Amino acid sequence: MQTSPVQDRLARTVLDLLTETTSRQISREIAHLADIGVDTSDDGTHIAPPGLLMPASGAITTLVVATSRDHPDVSEEMRVAVWPVAEGDDPAFVVTLSGSDRTLPIALREVQPELSAHLRGQVNDFVAATIAQVVTELNVGMQRTYIRESHGDEAEYTED
Repeated sequence: MQTSPVQDRLARTVLDLLTETTSRQISREIAHLADIGVDTSDDGTHIAPPGLLMPASGAITTLVVATSRDHPDVSEEMRVAVWPVAEGDDPAFVVTLSGSDRTLPIALREVQPELSAHLRGQVNDFVAATIAQVVTELNVGMQRTYIRESHGDEAEYTED
């Protein structure tokens, strides 16, 4: 089953809102902590999760890679994707986050005829939690690297 051009356009609108919200939420402190790389291309390897559709125009996705400025070998990456739902309007779209069970279901009424204030709040919370997760993982990776650099292979803790 193929998506309609309207579904594709609305899914891209949701991804644009996610991107805009993320840009607003990345504080100066986070920007000093890590280099942030963004890739919105679809390499053709993405597969729609069960019950969701691959947009006719290709995956509507963004890959974000945060690389520590102090320890360039420490990085975290995540891919956010917006998928139209195979059937129904509530939800009509689902935002997924790679490596996480966290999703953001979005009803059609939240997107059309315009983005609702409620959706903006949901996206704000989703992005805030995602940024906090990435910063935490970067900090853990940098701490592990610092310990190895300063104490050899005698880490005070392991990954388990």
